[in-house]
Amino acid sequence: MKNRLVYTVLLAALVAGCGLKNAPSGTKVQDYMPENAVIAHRGTIYWAPELTEAAFRWARNTGADYVELDVQRSKDSVLIIMHDKTFKRTTDVADKFPGREGDPISSFTYEEIMQLNAGSAFNKKNPEQARQSFAGQDVLVFEDVFRIAEGKRIKRNEDGSRVLTRDEAGIYHFEYEADPADNGHRPGVYIEAKVPDDYPGLEEQIYDELTRFGWNPLEGEEIAADAPFYVNDKINVGNTRGKILVQTFSRQGMMNFKRVFGEQVLASFLIGNPKTNEFAKEEVTDEIIAFAIECGAQFIGTNLGDAYDGLSHAFAEKIHSAGLKANIYSINTVEQMEKYFGPGEGKKATPLADGMITNRTELTIDFYHGRGVRKNGTEKTPQETLADLGYNQ
Repeated sequence: MKNRLVYTVLLAALVAGCGLKNAPSGTKVQDYMPENAVIAHRGTIYWAPELTEAAFRWARNTGADYVELDVQRSKDSVLIIMHDKTFKRTTDVADKFPGREGDPISSFTYEEIMQLNAGSAFNKKNPEQARQSFAGQDVLVFEDVFRIAEGKRIKRNEDGSRVLTRDEAGIYHFEYEADPADNGHRPGVYIEAKVPDDYPGLEEQIYDELTRFGWNPLEGEEIAADAPFYVNDKINVGNTRGKILVQTFSRQGMMNFKRVFGEQVLASFLIGNPKTNEFAKEEVTDEIIAFAIECGAQFIGTNLGDAYDGLSHAFAEKIHSAGLKANIYSINTVEQMEKYFGPGEGKKATPLADGMITNRTELTIDFYHGRGVRKNGTEKTPQETLADLGYNQ
């Protein structure tokens, strides 16, 4: 976080002047994402414990265009991958730290977080998908997901603990190694930031960390404008200008992203339960679209449910007429895919959703393949992919 102010001032100056260093000319930022993108929601919440190494390795090898994560921050400023505000639902925090299961992520140090088991709860709740090898899954740090997307895995000691060091300034340094099960897919990373009031400066810290990882498209060597999304039938999104997308439900967070990234990376404004947003009212959808444009988003991320429709034909038409695109979350069934894709195949298709944030990456890939908008389907069953990765029963 030490470079936060420097980057903020630099970005503000560049946006006011000639533009960001690696900003392309003549290309819409939204075109950095492939059409009909498959976005692996938390890696997967169906086949493996969400937001764990197992989930992200599985999503990568299955062929997701992007892997989606939720980022928060520990008490000692380590960026942590966790969806909920607490560790209660997905870890054994009640056993390791009794009485603190309802405490926020930000109240735990990383040394405490390292003690948590992020896999056993999944096995108990999902006996049909349970695997003994899930039991020791860690709570991940931000860097882990990017290294997994590069074809690596966490480097571990003989006892299964991760290899890391901590320098005199208290900064953790994590180690990785080539993943022997890597099959060559290189997905991008879809980054959801939590409420900015809980984590002041989070967006600046994300910028700094992406630069340190070599994943910031606005820093370092410029990426070729024609870098392909697929190479030799393998996902290559992680090597293109669209390698990252930033998103949040927070309006303040969206404006923070606009300030920090200068509207030069993919961005999506997330909206929640349509019932609470009163989607039946036209002025509500009009205002949502207007804000998305104001905050520099190219996408609106809208949700679905059994009792409501987060992306009606009318709303989708408005989004597209405004020059924006829509990604919908979170897909679980083929029936949902059919609803939000609509009729038509191949070049004749006019989907409501431009991309699907899915808990079932394998189903979504095969669905798009069947509709003629994706060249290849999946090569293996989910169970075979997990076995290849070493997650045996």
